[in-house]
Amino acid sequence: MKAISIVAAEGGWMLKSDVCVNEQFFRSGSSAESAAIRLAQGLAEAGEGASVEIYLRDGSLGRRFTVPALRLIHDARSALQSA
Repeated sequence: MKAISIVAAEGGWMLKSDVCVNEQFFRSGSSAESAAIRLAQGLAEAGEGASVEIYLRDGSLGRRFTVPALRLIHDARSALQSA
């Protein structure tokens, strides 16, 4: 499972991930959150799950969710159908 996080930065928000070499800067939190969701969805489609954590300006955790790998979901459905 890959990690994706959004943290406050001067003048905006930073998206950090262990799948990206560079951090990405966004002026709005909603733009950063949308980018994190798109990245997590892309990873899921490629067969890799992702854990997304969004931190508030005070550093506290505001939201956490996981996006499972779609391949794992497909494999589980196939196993249930053949059982």
